[in-house]
Amino acid sequence: MNNGKDNYIAEMRFRAVAQSSHDAIIIADQSGTILFWNKGAKDIFGYESEETVGQPLTMLMPDRYRLAHQAGLERYSTRGETRILGETVELSGLRSTGEEFPLELTLSAWEEKDRLFFSGIIRDISQRKEAEEALQQSEEKYRAIFNQAVEGIYQATPAGVFLNANAALSHLLGYDSPQILMEAVKDIGRHLYVEPTKREEFCRLLEQTDVITDFESEVYRADGTPIWISENARVIRNAEGAVQWYQGFLVDISGRKQAEELLERQNRLQAENRYLQEEVLEAGAFGDLVGQSPALHNVIRQIDLVAPTEATVLILGESGTGKELVAREIHKRSQRKDQPLIRVNCASIPRELFESEFFGHVKGAFTGAVKDREGRFGAADGGTLFLDEVGEIPLDLQGKFLRVLQEQQYERVGEERTRQVDVRVIAATNKNLKQEVETGGFRQDLYYRLSVFPLEMSPLRERKEDIPLLAEYLLGVTSKKLHCVQPRLTEASVGQLQRYNWPGNVRELQNVIERGLILSGQQGLSFDIPQPGEGRSSSQHRESKASAREWSVVTEQEMRRRERDNTLAALQESDWKIYGKGGAAERLGIKPTTLVARIKKMGIVKGR
Repeated sequence: MNNGKDNYIAEMRFRAVAQSSHDAIIIADQSGTILFWNKGAKDIFGYESEETVGQPLTMLMPDRYRLAHQAGLERYSTRGETRILGETVELSGLRSTGEEFPLELTLSAWEEKDRLFFSGIIRDISQRKEAEEALQQSEEKYRAIFNQAVEGIYQATPAGVFLNANAALSHLLGYDSPQILMEAVKDIGRHLYVEPTKREEFCRLLEQTDVITDFESEVYRADGTPIWISENARVIRNAEGAVQWYQGFLVDISGRKQAEELLERQNRLQAENRYLQEEVLEAGAFGDLVGQSPALHNVIRQIDLVAPTEATVLILGESGTGKELVAREIHKRSQRKDQPLIRVNCASIPRELFESEFFGHVKGAFTGAVKDREGRFGAADGGTLFLDEVGEIPLDLQGKFLRVLQEQQYERVGEERTRQVDVRVIAATNKNLKQEVETGGFRQDLYYRLSVFPLEMSPLRERKEDIPLLAEYLLGVTSKKLHCVQPRLTEASVGQLQRYNWPGNVRELQNVIERGLILSGQQGLSFDIPQPGEGRSSSQHRESKASAREWSVVTEQEMRRRERDNTLAALQESDWKIYGKGGAAERLGIKPTTLVARIKKMGIVKGR
């Protein structure tokens, strides 16, 4: 009695468990007749229990399996042989709709009261098969893209070992196949990169950002020739976030690099040409060094000494004494004579454009930077850079000039790349730079760097014996310029020129001669030069005498204060108009750009 009850309880437990399973659980006898059918079987096959119990198992099988099924039952019942008993196998089933689907079958058997029973646990694996097929198709598609891609593709460990490479990469690097490439290159950084530190930088950036684009570097091909590549890459991480490998995509940009270098060279030549055209317009005022005074002969001797060297030269002297001419002579007699001489007037450059003017800029570096520009240092590469009025360089930028002089390196505005340059610098000033250093207006280290070889030009009033030769030379040059016959220079005219003190030096002499030629006409050549007691109105004479009585030596600081007050007065009288007729620049007799630079340097602000 208890055995029957126990069996009943066990069967109820089995049915409860079986009915709660998502898998199909089917029990059949040795003839293949279905005896038990759970809810999972209904969900998978689409039959209700009463539609299947008592029916043959073959109703759940495609036709191609049925003969093999019957043969298997007979073989097991007669000889005890089985092929799939106790194993999990993949087969196909047949739903009530007639749809065939993949399944996974685990089959077991037992005997009870001399009868043989089979139980099968069946799982619908349609979704898994679809996912596997999709994955396979994706892998096949990826493999096709990987092998047929035009750009080089690779997978590599962070240590620099290739895991995979495609044919395009091996071809790009000059190897016969990806296998040969991966066998030959055991360490990407040491064996491929021209600069192994670039690979270290690449890996560091990649692991910081997980993705890197357009990373440019030089690598070696199989034959040892370097090429430029651009690389995009990403990090593949595992579930814990650890780096598993890098996947990279490479293209050869050697052609683009060559084009960029050609364009840069072309831009540099254009810049040199533009600067040289400016020089042609601004230069040549004094022609060659002309004169016979001991002071001039001493200058020429110094030029002969320093020109063949690479020493930096600082030319000192008043405005108009010919400092630029000396710079040209030094360049002309140097080993750089076949390279450009680039001249820049430091006083004429607005404060905010100093860096761009000297070091250049890249497109988009600031508002108005619509294209790349080669700076003066770049244009002078291989040649000489003449810094006129070097004392006007803003104090906060002098450190950058010092770096170029010491290291021959600089960066364009808006660019991180450090450029190497080979430039000899010649500087000129009419200021007392030693005094500027003492008052904090000029860096001491830059002063010492510039004044390796100081060379002083004497004012014209101290070498009046040069005036006859200079006047004759300038008369010839100016006559050609004005397309007129060169008149004769009389002794009286020479005496008139020698009696004047020439505060504007040779530049003023040139202007006087040109004005004399224009006004000469039929009366002959004459010069309009103020002489002591001549050519002045009584009011001018009174002002001159008053000035003479009031004149006294003042300090440099007082001179700067007076200059600032004078500049401020000109601005106020012109209602802060700088450019054009009636502007402050016209009132002061200077260029508007010079006035703008002076305003910034003096810290003058409207309304204060």
